[in-house]
Amino acid sequence: MLREFLEASIRALVDDQQAVQIREERNGSLLRYTIQVAEGDRGRVIGKSGRIVNALRTVAQAAGAKNRVRVQVIVQTDGEPAKKGAASADAE
Repeated sequence: MLREFLEASIRALVDDQQAVQIREERNGSLLRYTIQVAEGDRGRVIGKSGRIVNALRTVAQAAGAKNRVRVQVIVQTDGEPAKKGAASADAE
């Protein structure tokens, strides 16, 4: 359900909807969503001062807290390798 929410929200923000990919990884009580978008849409997803992505993270964390899991949301552009310690928000 959370994945579908994130996907619908991201697709509504971007121009290149075909480039949107969301990978879900679960490791114990941690649920990580890695969102890939086209380079030109990265700013639309992140928003001014990170406001849009932070709002998405807040909603994801609230849904995760209800199910007692920590949720991370990471935004990448196409072809960008995953960075260890990438900016994310953990519900602790």
